[in-house]
Amino acid sequence: MFGFWDWVGGRYSLWSAIGLSISLSIGFDNFVQLLEGAHWMDKHFTSAPLEKNGPVILALLGIWYNNFFGAETQALLPYDQYLHRFAAYFQQGDMESNGKLSIKRVP
Repeated sequence: MFGFWDWVGGRYSLWSAIGLSISLSIGFDNFVQLLEGAHWMDKHFTSAPLEKNGPVILALLGIWYNNFFGAETQALLPYDQYLHRFAAYFQQGDMESNGKLSIKRVP
């Protein structure tokens, strides 16, 4: 068991000591690629103009569809059996980031 600080939130845990278990599972080279991709996206988010900023565009689309079309749900459709748990993983991260509102609108 790896110890890590109690202030490390779930969605950030892969950047903590938990990252060691991920690295062991997917291989160090793949883990380095994960870190490089995350670093690239951090730089993109903080430096890209708004009209070309992927995270900003996706956030604005979510607001647009919710406010103007009343869309309260999203579908994430894994295309391969190896991704069968990805939707649940993504849902947890999304709920942590956006207020943990369940399908029945009960926190």
